[in-house]
Amino acid sequence: MKKIKSDCTFSRIMTENDDLWHEIPGIAYVSLARRGMERLSLDQCFLQNCDNKDINLLEPFKKEEFEDEKKLTKLIYIKCHKCTGTFILKLETLKAVAKSNDPTGQSTDQTLSMGLIYALDEKGNNMGHIGYF
Repeated sequence: MKKIKSDCTFSRIMTENDDLWHEIPGIAYVSLARRGMERLSLDQCFLQNCDNKDINLLEPFKKEEFEDEKKLTKLIYIKCHKCTGTFILKLETLKAVAKSNDPTGQSTDQTLSMGLIYALDEKGNNMGHIGYF
């Protein structure tokens, strides 16, 4: 994996935090097996024993990106001001999961991508798969 960018400074400037919020999808889709998908808001704290669902108490403060030929990974560090904990949203975009078909049935060169979202604790330990974007 090649490291592309790392913003290591903590900042309380609202415009920089807003820019990081634009990197995070608003919702994830959780698979319900044969019952379809459910929408889940990502504007919440994913740490254990925290029930914060108030976006105003969450502050993204750092982003790291890594890319290789098969996937793009973004790590977005978020501070929860309710439980005072920090967690990481790991956004993985798999670049080529399938090839697109033309409506006429012809195969095209366009590939389809898929996004996966994981929650990590502040040490980088995986707390689980959240869903898809």
